[in-house]
Amino acid sequence: MLKHAALVLGFVATVISVKAQNKPPATVPVIVKAGDIYNPFIAKQSRLYNGIEHPGYAYKMKGHAYFLQNELSIGTVVYDELEFANVPMLYDLYKGQVVVQHFDGFSKIGLVSSKVKSFSLLNHHFVRLDSIPGTPITGGFYDEMYTGNTKVLVKRGKFIVETVKDEVEREFFETNPVFIQKDDRYYSIKSNKALLTLLQDKAPQVKQYLRKNKIKFRKAPEYTILKAVEYYDSINK
Repeated sequence: MLKHAALVLGFVATVISVKAQNKPPATVPVIVKAGDIYNPFIAKQSRLYNGIEHPGYAYKMKGHAYFLQNELSIGTVVYDELEFANVPMLYDLYKGQVVVQHFDGFSKIGLVSSKVKSFSLLNHHFVRLDSIPGTPITGGFYDEMYTGNTKVLVKRGKFIVETVKDEVEREFFETNPVFIQKDDRYYSIKSNKALLTLLQDKAPQVKQYLRKNKIKFRKAPEYTILKAVEYYDSINK
């Protein structure tokens, strides 16, 4: 029995040695799929919980600070160069912060934004971009609405408006500026004119497509930009 145990230990040591020799250089980021991080045997040691407590907001405030809903949903996040799946999470649009449920099942942790590379939540995929001088891009998370030869990105956020009545009322409002990445440059699109100017080489076709499908910028700016760019790429191959 002791001889058998020694053989097993020797094999394990050999495997560990081989893995150590094959370890990639420290300078190369590696994305490791962590699987179900809420396995009770590994949860407390998970690097995902490297953040600060998220206390939430006063219950009297109107609306909420989060993306689409204020209830936890299952998502995926690439954090500190590790990919964590099956994560109960929220995206705080007011703070621009990904929030995950702590392993205790009650409290919430706000992740360090600079360590979040990307995340997927409620069928939307967000990527983190740093500020790019000379462009309208400021640091933060961008919702990748469309990624073809041309890209459509939305920097979703919320702000608080205070109204003084018998007492101060505070309410969350959304802001969703849309950007197009074309030919490795970024453009802020705030009007139908700006959209067609950017797509000027196919502007007549795009304009006709939008008119035919009764898509109007004034009524649905984000949707109009999305459909225009999708169509633009389809005829610009």
